[in-house]
Amino acid sequence: MLVCAQRQHADVHSPRLHLRPLDAEVLRLGCNGRHAEAGARLGAVLPEDWLGEQALMALRLADMLADGAYAPWSLRAMLCRHSGRMLGHIGFHSTPGPDYLQELAPGAVELGYTVYPPYRRQGYAAEALAAMLHWARREHGQQRFVLSITPHNHPSLALARRFGFRQLGRWLDQQDGDELVYLLEYGA
Repeated sequence: MLVCAQRQHADVHSPRLHLRPLDAEVLRLGCNGRHAEAGARLGAVLPEDWLGEQALMALRLADMLADGAYAPWSLRAMLCRHSGRMLGHIGFHSTPGPDYLQELAPGAVELGYTVYPPYRRQGYAAEALAAMLHWARREHGQQRFVLSITPHNHPSLALARRFGFRQLGRWLDQQDGDELVYLLEYGA
């Protein structure tokens, strides 16, 4: 049985998921290849898919170290409530209102998610997205959200439209290439 360390930020819950923050120590352990310890701290066995995402771990750890307010917005593991398995992750790319969004979507915050291949097409992305949008609105009063999606990712494009995101434009991401940019505004 895994015992997880006390976490500074609370899980966000949905009907089938616990969205558990990947704190700086979990990310640090993961970056250093100490995956069993990272999993124990998280309270989950980390899947092979996650173990291959060290560049993402390092990026989000650097973001947290640069801005202490970023931690609750950072990556969260999508943990199945029933099995405790990590099915993917979701998180915001920054705190609200980052410089890179000021021209296109002032005051917005960008989020992204990944569901690992064995768990796709089962509604986990939609469930996690709904939970995180609700959390950001309830806890922080956030009303503007951005998704950037590669043009060939048809399931994510359909999910964005289903949630009411509208396409704002496109940009060239240094890591992901060509992306369509979508905005969701509450109260607009």
